Amino acid sequence: MHAPRVKRRGGDRWRWMIADLRGARVCWLLFFAIAAVYGGMCFASDASLDWIFATFGLSREGLLHGAIWQLITHAFLHGNILHLSINALGLLLIGSRVERIGGSATVGKVLFVGVVLGGMVQMLGAPVPHRDFQLVGISGGFTALLLWLTTVSPESRMMPLPISAKNLGRGIILAEAGFLIGSWFMPQAGFQVVAHGCHLGGAIAGWLMGRRIRRPRVTLADLQKERARREAADEPGNVA
Repeated sequence: MHAPRVKRRGGDRWRWMIADLRGARVCWLLFFAIAAVYGGMCFASDASLDWIFATFGLSREGLLHGAIWQLITHAFLHGNILHLSINALGLLLIGSRVERIGGSATVGKVLFVGVVLGGMVQMLGAPVPHRDFQLVGISGGFTALLLWLTTVSPESRMMPLPISAKNLGRGIILAEAGFLIGSWFMPQAGFQVVAHGCHLGGAIAGWLMGRRIRRPRVTLADLQKERARREAADEPGNVA
């Protein structure tokens, strides 16, 4: 699933990474889309920015007024250049691996479910004051891609961290759940500054979709064999 760890051949990992990036058409398309949106917003007036965030950023008030599209459109907005850079870099590095392993359709599905479920968990699970903020950013989809990768390839090493992908995935889910709970009971700690509900929802989405890929699929031949076995067991003289 990942570039193999070969001693004294660190260049191989870089060649695999470059190959992933070259073939990541969907990830590059999304990268340029969110970069173009942010670039356009840099030239907007303050009044226009307020309208954009209120209309396309995700908020509880917007959902209550029927703005369902915010569950998707909030992913294309970012608050500042650092926010954009982190999400864009993660999208390319992690998303390109997912695209190589699962294909373009998998990237699209995992991103979509991660963004939507991340937004929903944030709106439902965050402390009441924080739900009224406009949620922006594609981090829910990025987290879903990361957890999909750690679930599909659990024994891989997530360089540069010296831990297995399985443990990294578990750690992310537990950490985000802990931060979300902490934002309820320790508001003074500043946990609510980051949308941990969004990250948790995206992580759960990626984990579930990754488990679905790893689950053995039941074929028609398997069903026919099982039916034949049961019919043979039900015949007179047979003992189960």
